Amino acid sequence: MSPRKISKRSKAKESKSLSSKQLADLICKSAEDKFAGDIEVIDVRKTSSVCNYFVVCTAQSAPQLGAIADGIKDGLLKKGIKMPHPQGKKGSNWLIIDFVNVVVHIMGKEEHKRYNLEDLWGKSGIIYHV
Repeated sequence: MSPRKISKRSKAKESKSLSSKQLADLICKSAEDKFAGDIEVIDVRKTSSVCNYFVVCTAQSAPQLGAIADGIKDGLLKKGIKMPHPQGKKGSNWLIIDFVNVVVHIMGKEEHKRYNLEDLWGKSGIIYHV
């Protein structure tokens, strides 16, 4: 009996089995590559039944907001993970990408300051800050 070959489909399935923390880390790295600011991963497992982690980052401009979302998409595609469509109204300066266990908030500087998700969800949950 010959050894089983691993198809591209098997490799994609294998890479999709990231933990929530690993997914959050990959998202952070991809956002960093697009020069996102104030990147934070917030562990909300103790306070939320909706997801495990928030990734919050800041964009300096509307074009950078889109570039960060595209960078996350590209980083995940390299691992065989499809990204859900970002949610947010045009001109709102806030995009949300819901991966179920990880929710990404890409915000303009003013929106980040105004809504201050870190205080809302508890600074004690911040496990990564750039």
